[in-house]
Amino acid sequence: MEILDRRQQLKATILPMAREAFRLHGIRAVKMDDLASSLKMSKRTLYETYQNKEALLIDVLRLAMEEHHAVIEKFKEQNNDVMDLIIEHFRIQTERYSKTNPLFFKDLKFYSGLTDEFRDIENRNLEKTMEVFARGIEEGYFRPEVNYEFVCKVGRQFSLIFRTQEEYAQYDMRELFVSFVCTLLRGICTEKGVVKLDSFLMDKGIILSEPQVGPL
Repeated sequence: MEILDRRQQLKATILPMAREAFRLHGIRAVKMDDLASSLKMSKRTLYETYQNKEALLIDVLRLAMEEHHAVIEKFKEQNNDVMDLIIEHFRIQTERYSKTNPLFFKDLKFYSGLTDEFRDIENRNLEKTMEVFARGIEEGYFRPEVNYEFVCKVGRQFSLIFRTQEEYAQYDMRELFVSFVCTLLRGICTEKGVVKLDSFLMDKGIILSEPQVGPL
């Protein structure tokens, strides 16, 4: 038990530093030896905790996911409106991506061991997202005739393209948020949903005109 506790303590020290280094510099640019030096930790201790960078990266991704879910759950305590929840989710994601070096996303393809981890994350996220869309239909924000599983898969693929292909690096994440995410959301909204979405965009200064509701 004592060894396990020490291992958890070491992970709690290593993960925030590794996450920040990956965010700023990308994954491949961060060397395990340099990370140990920054942590003022022996290389042996680091490698006993994480056998390689891929194992460390998997835990960094898990930590990011857990923190995101915690933030959303806290938001739900204050506001459980499903449309507000979705908008907050995309707002957080957009802000996080905009502060992350594009190299981080490009480097992911070099770590084949992440495949199973991403598949697991995607499956869990798809299940949660489908539940949210079902609530959105019940609350009158989303159109019931839309195939939401297809929407999720298309959105995920476009998100991957934006994050990993160089030709999109010229675009600011805020611009991509308005041009793609909001357009996709708007297309599945009822009139009630459009009003809610446009009100958010106006409030944040993302669009300047009054919300206009018309034929979808």
